Amino acid sequence: TIERILIMKVSSKHNYAVYIDDVDFNHMTDDQWMEIGKIHMNNLVTIIRDCNVEPKEVTNWVTKWGPLRYSGMLNICSHYPGVPAKEVISKAIRSDPSIKPEHVDVIKQRFKTKGPNGTQRVTDIKDKRGDYTGIFPDGELKWHSNEAGNHIFAPGVALLGNQNMKGSSTGFLETATFYENISESFRSELDDMIVIHRHKPGMLHVKDLGDQDEMMRINMNPEPESYLPMVIQSPGGIKGMHYSINTVDGIVGMSKAESNKLFQDINMGLHSFKWDHWYENDNDWLFFDNSITNHRRLGDIPGRLAFRIQQGYDNIQIKDYNPYFQKEHADIYDTKLNELNTFMAENFD
Repeated sequence: TIERILIMKVSSKHNYAVYIDDVDFNHMTDDQWMEIGKIHMNNLVTIIRDCNVEPKEVTNWVTKWGPLRYSGMLNICSHYPGVPAKEVISKAIRSDPSIKPEHVDVIKQRFKTKGPNGTQRVTDIKDKRGDYTGIFPDGELKWHSNEAGNHIFAPGVALLGNQNMKGSSTGFLETATFYENISESFRSELDDMIVIHRHKPGMLHVKDLGDQDEMMRINMNPEPESYLPMVIQSPGGIKGMHYSINTVDGIVGMSKAESNKLFQDINMGLHSFKWDHWYENDNDWLFFDNSITNHRRLGDIPGRLAFRIQQGYDNIQIKDYNPYFQKEHADIYDTKLNELNTFMAENFD
């Protein structure tokens, strides 16, 4: 039963992070799994340590909480109206000149990095031709969240360790804890702010991304610039900041100098609430919020391999969830999410 699973806060300083131990997926029931999902909704980071789930089973468990969520193919296919997504993919794999070179590169990278059953490999392992077989391949990663400049960013990420994880870490910045600890007047200022997001090469990887930079641009910030509210809520109803350090580039109504000064102040405050999960097992399974939480990777460990999924939480999130408090942005979210769901149903179901 769920009562036999050991659940503990990561620390008293971090309000929204828990470790869960003694989970046995050989005897896990759907009811127990949904209970763990509810625990995750009350937090922002949930780590099941020393986990006995197999990579091929990841998608089956994750989708009980909600569907896989990735907007990149919709963004690409919008450039080819009337052409089915599978045809765009097929042409890209063949390097057909009717598909833009940057889209060919992204689609080929997606296929090179595929893991079992809808997962993506995260690794620096190369194939016989010397190509990386995983995303985020080489070196450490700076603070970021995924799809940050997209109104319908993926709400969560699931990352299952597999091999050579020890000696590396996945770290987190809790904007919710920071937001709760600042003054009421500063919270009120943040509540009204609209952030300008732009793709900034070199702001994600410590090392050069090479041919994966375009894939990261389409993933993180497909438009030249986008405007999103600073303060939103997580799928569990936790209020915090949609503040991705790798894409924030200005504040509407502020000069560049004023924006940069604000970002410096926020970054300094946020770092009081950073923490890193250093792997003591190769098979920890991390579930982390991607709406109001940044993450990073430390430890350049050769042969490190994990399996990753971006997901929604439709089956466990708060009722009538919308991340945005402003009607204009809430409406954009509803419209774009409906477009994505229709696109996926018409092309991939």
